[in-house]
Amino acid sequence: MNSLYVYSGTGNTLHIADRIAKELDDCRIINMSTVMGKKVKAEGERVGIIYPVHAFGMPGVVSRFMSNFEVDRSSWVFLVINSAGMPLGTEAQCQSILGKKGIELKASFALKMPGNYPPLKNPPSGEKLKKILKKGDSKLEQVVESIKNKRQSRPSTLFRWVSERINPRAIKEARKGDRVFYNTDSCNSCGVCQAVCPVGNIVLDKSGHPRWLGKCTGCLSCFHWCPTEAIQYNRTSSLRRNRYHHPDVSLDRYLKWCKIEQED
Repeated sequence: MNSLYVYSGTGNTLHIADRIAKELDDCRIINMSTVMGKKVKAEGERVGIIYPVHAFGMPGVVSRFMSNFEVDRSSWVFLVINSAGMPLGTEAQCQSILGKKGIELKASFALKMPGNYPPLKNPPSGEKLKKILKKGDSKLEQVVESIKNKRQSRPSTLFRWVSERINPRAIKEARKGDRVFYNTDSCNSCGVCQAVCPVGNIVLDKSGHPRWLGKCTGCLSCFHWCPTEAIQYNRTSSLRRNRYHHPDVSLDRYLKWCKIEQED
């Protein structure tokens, strides 16, 4: 058996995990956000930790998951991160956390995927998006082969100090970032925003419209997955930003992913 512990906001990381699982025999994918706060003792021949880079480091969901994460000593542990730009010290950040738990990180891989944080940059579309996806999948094939053959690789420690200083502060600040979120009149009360939020930060009010609770993790899944594009994160730039999810991950697939603890 092989186990992949995965956090995915718009499907980039879920796509990566699906590709890895397809090539490994007897592999299960576990959604980190559904086991946050629970004691996790990972088992398997290979144990993967897979997540996107948020604020030059570990997403809040992953940080909370890792606080209760342990691994069987016999497992070959690897990390796969993905980002639109430089991951800086993200790999070293994870290695440090695992090391304090006595867990050896055998291999670490970084992939470039389409950007999905519209407050910083408009998510790509058209030919630019296709080019990024093609290049990412090509690199992913190499990563999968390395994982299958248990090829060891050292995580990058370049700019580790940047991630260690900026990331925790940014994740903390994200909690109150939802104060500027709102919905337009195109909201049809479908509840998708509530379903995709990994930290249970959204409820529907009596009128069926979303209300944010002040514990946001900054993933913007609600913005990207809203079927009617009703959710906005501010009253200026968000109205002109592209919505994004990985083209190989449908809304139905993602909604199922949000509800389950593991998948055979």
